[in-house]
Amino acid sequence: MTYDVVVLIEREMSEGDARRVAALHARREDTVDYHLLVSSHPESGFGGPMALLGSTFADVAGLTGSASVVGSATVASARVSPPATVDRAQSRTQRGTQRGTLREPQSGTPTATLADPAVDLASVIEHSSRRLRAASGYPVHVSITHGEVLLALMQMVKTTACQEVVVVAWPETAAAFVCSDWTTKARRILKVPRVRILEHDT
Repeated sequence: MTYDVVVLIEREMSEGDARRVAALHARREDTVDYHLLVSSHPESGFGGPMALLGSTFADVAGLTGSASVVGSATVASARVSPPATVDRAQSRTQRGTQRGTLREPQSGTPTATLADPAVDLASVIEHSSRRLRAASGYPVHVSITHGEVLLALMQMVKTTACQEVVVVAWPETAAAFVCSDWTTKARRILKVPRVRILEHDT
């Protein structure tokens, strides 16, 4: 049996990011398939996890996916297919506990060298998929969205029949998700048992 996980990222995953995502599923006995979702325009008004804060599920509930919403790109380091519980970013007051269970030693990859999807999308795809595959030992499928990221997330959850969504975002984005109780809404509308929020290494 396969446990499918959609991972939405705001920028290139560091080694620490990949290890923390992989650690979430390290004790599972079934095979894990990761479906990495990357926005090609994370800084625009309708791309990237931050944009989810300005989008409501009602805004896109009546829309249907099209070929332009999610596109696939083949990379050498990963197989490709078309694509809450709050962990480390649970709250500022609970951070110490979360760091003890999820925080890995500081990654050897400085944040300043990590690629921005808006500038170097190919590096984001290649490096993130390679690191997640190395950390987990499981297949990583990569999809790119060029449109509304929330619609793309909904479409990917449906097409992969995933059991979990993990959003890896900047600390301020993650904190805003927690404050707005976005994960609870996401679980209900996406119809997935678990939605997790993790912070990118900074």
